[in-house]
Amino acid sequence: MSLLRNVIGPHPNLWDYVDNIKNSTVKQTIKKRIQEYQPKSYVIDKLSSLTDRFFFVVFATEWNGECRAQLPNLAKVFVAANNAALNIKVIDFDENRDIADEMNVLRIPTIIVHDRAWREIGRFVEKPQHGGTLEEDLWGIIEKNVKAA
Repeated sequence: MSLLRNVIGPHPNLWDYVDNIKNSTVKQTIKKRIQEYQPKSYVIDKLSSLTDRFFFVVFATEWNGECRAQLPNLAKVFVAANNAALNIKVIDFDENRDIADEMNVLRIPTIIVHDRAWREIGRFVEKPQHGGTLEEDLWGIIEKNVKAA
């Protein structure tokens, strides 16, 4: 639990991370993709209605192509869901290898989903595996936990 406390404290939320990207071309591309991405509305409806808290810890870098592809989608999902019960922090993979190693993060982006007690309930790694889109994969992780509650 002490590691997770370190994660939630000093690391930026998703918007601060995007705003602080050093490469202006990458930053512009990500912001444009945020505007253009259209998440699945049925998933947004489900995420919007959640009352349980969930914490998302994202390991990413600005130079990685999959991070540049998935972070805008993630940002748009969070904006569209507009739910304060969903909390997100981004950890720069390159600058925090110790945390990545301890959390067994081998590829990026990795989104680790935690329940309200900070128990890991699932991971999204690199690109959608199960549902076709990032938000569908994330909902698949959350839905299993909501049904079990």
